Amino acid sequence: MTDDLIARLSSDLRPMPTGSLEKRLLRALAVGALLTIPCAWLILDTWMGRPFVPLLGDGMFWGKFAYTLAFALLGLAALPALSRPDGRIRWPLVGVGILVLLALGLGATQWQQSDWALPHVMGQTALVCPWLILVTAQPVLVSLILATRGLAPRSPAMAGIAAGLVAGGFGAWLYAFFCGENTMMFMAAWYSLGILITGALGGLIGRFVLRW
Repeated sequence: MTDDLIARLSSDLRPMPTGSLEKRLLRALAVGALLTIPCAWLILDTWMGRPFVPLLGDGMFWGKFAYTLAFALLGLAALPALSRPDGRIRWPLVGVGILVLLALGLGATQWQQSDWALPHVMGQTALVCPWLILVTAQPVLVSLILATRGLAPRSPAMAGIAAGLVAGGFGAWLYAFFCGENTMMFMAAWYSLGILITGALGGLIGRFVLRW
């Protein structure tokens, strides 16, 4: 009887097309990004009091550009696997830890060379930087969470963390275009904090919203 019931329930099942999960997540990322860009323009231009003027000739601008984008790409590498019932993946999350430690190490070296001057790490915007990154990241986070909710992640919290890292990295990447801070230690401390807070928020939301 049980075998017959299982056979009847599974008779109409069709395999998912190859790459459909990845395409679903990429579409969600695109929607979130399209919403984030104008929101970031309004929020950051208002709060930072500084127009969209990227310092393209500043090496630190490109450092922030690459650093934040690396978080988004690592999260994006982890999210498809963590969205599956049997999903296990570690290297992107290990990569996040290495990335933060490397930035902190380089930042501390530069900070030491400045005789541990407090402005070197605090700049002018340390108290608002992480929170503006968190706010800027929300459209991407919401979009990815909604896309992942229709899947069946093995660990809802871990899938949420991966979504948060994608959102936090993308939000921080946009934030960098408006940020005039130019020290490695500022980036290592406050950009990382904003991205990791977004990742933690994604994990908290995922724990409850992505359960199945």
